Amino acid sequence: MAITNTRLTSTDITTVFSASGQQAVVNIYFCNNSAGNVNVNVFAINSDDSTGGGDTNQIYSALEILAGDTYISSEKLILDDTDEIEAQASAANAVTVTVSSIAV
Repeated sequence: MAITNTRLTSTDITTVFSASGQQAVVNIYFCNNSAGNVNVNVFAINSDDSTGGGDTNQIYSALEILAGDTYISSEKLILDDTDEIEAQASAANAVTVTVSSIAV
Protein backbone atom coordinates (compact mmCIF):
# COMPACT_ATOMS: atom_id res chain seq x y z
CA MET A 1 0.00 0.00 0.00
CA ALA A 2 1.22 3.51 -0.78
CA ILE A 3 0.43 6.90 0.72
CA THR A 4 0.65 10.24 -1.09
CA ASN A 5 0.33 13.54 0.82
CA THR A 6 -0.37 16.87 -0.90
CA ARG A 7 -0.87 20.27 0.69
CA LEU A 8 -3.28 22.45 -1.29
CA THR A 9 -1.15 25.62 -1.29
CA SER A 10 -3.45 27.63 -3.57
CA THR A 11 -7.09 27.71 -4.61
CA ASP A 12 -6.16 26.27 -8.02
CA ILE A 13 -7.06 22.73 -9.06
CA THR A 14 -4.12 20.56 -7.96
CA THR A 15 -3.15 16.99 -8.83
CA VAL A 16 -3.10 15.00 -5.58
CA PHE A 17 -2.58 11.54 -7.07
CA SER A 18 -1.39 10.15 -10.39
CA ALA A 19 -1.67 6.40 -10.96
CA SER A 20 1.43 4.46 -11.93
CA GLY A 21 0.08 1.34 -13.64
CA GLN A 22 -3.35 0.20 -12.57
CA GLN A 23 -4.05 1.21 -8.97
CA ALA A 24 -6.93 1.17 -6.55
CA VAL A 25 -7.52 4.25 -4.42
CA VAL A 26 -8.59 2.85 -1.06
CA ASN A 27 -9.16 6.03 0.99
CA ILE A 28 -8.76 9.77 0.58
CA TYR A 29 -8.36 11.99 3.65
CA PHE A 30 -9.05 15.73 3.53
CA CYS A 31 -7.62 17.36 6.66
CA ASN A 32 -8.56 20.99 7.31
CA ASN A 33 -6.02 22.24 9.82
CA SER A 34 -7.07 25.89 9.52
CA ALA A 35 -9.23 28.00 11.83
CA GLY A 36 -12.05 28.33 9.27
CA ASN A 37 -14.37 26.06 7.32
CA VAL A 38 -13.17 25.14 3.82
CA ASN A 39 -15.00 23.78 0.75
CA VAL A 40 -13.24 21.21 -1.43
CA ASN A 41 -13.96 20.08 -5.00
CA VAL A 42 -12.59 16.72 -6.12
CA PHE A 43 -12.14 15.40 -9.65
CA ALA A 44 -11.37 11.95 -11.15
CA ILE A 45 -9.48 12.49 -14.40
CA ASN A 46 -9.18 9.83 -17.09
CA SER A 47 -5.73 9.94 -18.72
CA ASP A 48 -7.42 10.44 -22.11
CA ASP A 49 -9.22 13.59 -20.87
CA SER A 50 -7.30 16.70 -21.85
CA THR A 51 -9.75 19.09 -20.17
CA GLY A 52 -8.62 18.48 -16.57
CA GLY A 53 -10.82 19.20 -13.57
CA GLY A 54 -14.31 20.36 -14.48
CA ASP A 55 -18.00 19.60 -14.23
CA THR A 56 -17.76 16.46 -16.38
CA ASN A 57 -15.37 14.65 -14.01
CA GLN A 58 -16.21 16.14 -10.61
CA ILE A 59 -16.87 13.54 -7.92
CA TYR A 60 -17.30 15.90 -4.90
CA SER A 61 -18.65 19.44 -5.21
CA ALA A 62 -18.21 22.04 -2.46
CA LEU A 63 -17.57 19.39 0.19
CA GLU A 64 -17.53 21.41 3.42
CA ILE A 65 -14.83 20.49 5.91
CA LEU A 66 -15.17 22.17 9.27
CA ALA A 67 -12.23 23.95 10.91
CA GLY A 68 -9.86 21.41 12.47
CA ASP A 69 -11.79 18.46 11.04
CA THR A 70 -10.97 15.64 8.62
CA TYR A 71 -13.26 14.13 6.00
CA ILE A 72 -12.51 10.54 4.98
CA SER A 73 -13.72 9.18 1.66
CA SER A 74 -13.70 5.39 1.62
CA GLU A 75 -15.13 5.15 -1.91
CA LYS A 76 -12.89 2.80 -3.93
CA LEU A 77 -11.66 3.95 -7.35
CA ILE A 78 -9.76 1.84 -9.88
CA LEU A 79 -7.41 4.02 -11.91
CA ASP A 80 -5.49 3.15 -15.05
CA ASP A 81 -1.93 4.30 -15.69
CA THR A 82 -1.66 8.13 -15.50
CA ASP A 83 -5.31 8.65 -14.43
CA GLU A 84 -5.42 11.36 -11.76
CA ILE A 85 -7.27 12.59 -8.72
CA GLU A 86 -7.35 16.40 -8.47
CA ALA A 87 -8.60 18.64 -5.68
CA GLN A 88 -9.37 22.31 -5.17
CA ALA A 89 -9.87 24.10 -1.86
CA SER A 90 -11.67 27.39 -1.27
CA ALA A 91 -8.73 28.59 0.87
CA ALA A 92 -5.00 28.24 0.28
CA ASN A 93 -2.79 26.38 2.79
CA ALA A 94 -5.77 25.03 4.72
CA VAL A 95 -6.15 21.41 3.51
CA THR A 96 -3.81 18.44 3.26
CA VAL A 97 -4.99 15.56 1.06
CA THR A 98 -3.74 12.05 1.78
CA VAL A 99 -4.42 9.29 -0.77
CA SER A 100 -4.00 5.64 0.16
CA SER A 101 -3.62 3.33 -2.83
CA ILE A 102 -2.58 -0.17 -3.82
CA ALA A 103 -1.51 -1.72 -7.11
CA VAL A 104 -4.03 -4.10 -8.71
